Amino acid sequence: MTPSNSLVHGDQSLLDGLERLSRAPEGCRAVYVSLSRLRPANRTWIRLRIAAHLFAPLVTGYGCEVFLLSNGDLVVVGRDVPASALETQVERLRALFRADPGSRAETPDGRDLFAAAYELEHDGRTLRGRIEAIRQGRVDPWRVIQRTVPTEDRALAPRLLIRVAEALAQLDPQPLIQRQAVVEIDEARRGHLVHEEVFVALAEVRRRCAPDLDLTANRWLFQEVCRLLDRRLTDALARLDRALLPETMALNLNLETVLGDGLDALERALPARTRLVVEVRVIDTFTYLDRLAEAAERLHARGHTLVLDGVTPRTLALLDPARLAVDGLKLVWDPDLADPASVWDGPHPVVLLQALGPDRVVLSHVEDETALLWGLGRGLRRFQGFFVDRVIGATTMTGCPKRALCTLTQCVERRRAAAGPTRASCPNPPRLNAVTELRALPRRLAEMVDPRPEADDG
Repeated sequence: MTPSNSLVHGDQSLLDGLERLSRAPEGCRAVYVSLSRLRPANRTWIRLRIAAHLFAPLVTGYGCEVFLLSNGDLVVVGRDVPASALETQVERLRALFRADPGSRAETPDGRDLFAAAYELEHDGRTLRGRIEAIRQGRVDPWRVIQRTVPTEDRALAPRLLIRVAEALAQLDPQPLIQRQAVVEIDEARRGHLVHEEVFVALAEVRRRCAPDLDLTANRWLFQEVCRLLDRRLTDALARLDRALLPETMALNLNLETVLGDGLDALERALPARTRLVVEVRVIDTFTYLDRLAEAAERLHARGHTLVLDGVTPRTLALLDPARLAVDGLKLVWDPDLADPASVWDGPHPVVLLQALGPDRVVLSHVEDETALLWGLGRGLRRFQGFFVDRVIGATTMTGCPKRALCTLTQCVERRRAAAGPTRASCPNPPRLNAVTELRALPRRLAEMVDPRPEADDG
């Protein structure tokens, strides 16, 4: 979207427009919508653009102008536009973001913080002051907005799959292999490592093999890329030091790999003692829903388990996971879970988790103490995420005689690396695998994470 667009304009354009309207403000109205109050996931460029275009009927019907400000807020201004018409479109916008508490934010006395109406004859100066406060000290708003516009990646067409396959064949994924622990915390607040997930980040694969392609644009071709990546990961695992491989290992695999000879190749590449927790994506599950039970039976016969990966709280209500042939699921943490003002389409996720059984759930993407404490308060015991990594890293450093040579961030990164130069840079490599138990955790888990500023890694 550019400044020449006839529908949406920016900060300075709004100030100029308010200046013109101030000469004859009678009958002029405006509404200010605080989209910046919404959660980050609801403030992507595409969602802001959709929000702006909801007011298109007022542009064509009443000659209104829509302004998308540099802070992401929205202002609609018009002359002789009925207040009811503005209110109707605002409520449509509020409904679009109804699950976000920011869309219903109020002051203690009940004043709406999401949308504010202005009669320019009386409130024009107030609105102008609000915009000038945003504008002051900022770079040109169009430069700010344009930097948020994602570059358009080419979709992964079949003719491009050959190119990606050739690049994957040349890629050595071994230095890219990472691991991340799943920790179980008991009632005495002691933790122990249940298993380690071993993976290669798709973003890193894309950066090296197809930086200009959107690997997820075509679902079927994406499935093929994942299948090819499963093979490359199997080859890389076969070359890793077997002493470093965990006895119970979680791998994100394509269901085709599980149902085909890829599982046999994987088992040959790993020590005989290895037990697998196979994680399958939600989209993969529904692509092969009629064969999900077959995949579970095949894994169970070999002593492995099947887990549904990447389940968001809002997807949970659509899945009814208790009826799927899986041993458990990984629930992606979302701050909405801890917000009593959140609105859910269907039963609250906690109700569904209780029906499934909290012992069958891993709360993933635990990035802070809030997520972990929320899970513990709902009966969940297994957790995975960067905050957990930092707790393990802090414990690792506590017992390391060479801890003065490292920062916590370095320790976490080296422990996550399964191989390659990052892991090799550790001054005490055996210590990276030494921690399997966590002492009784303090009431505030953040106390375990060193709060002191860290030196630069360089």
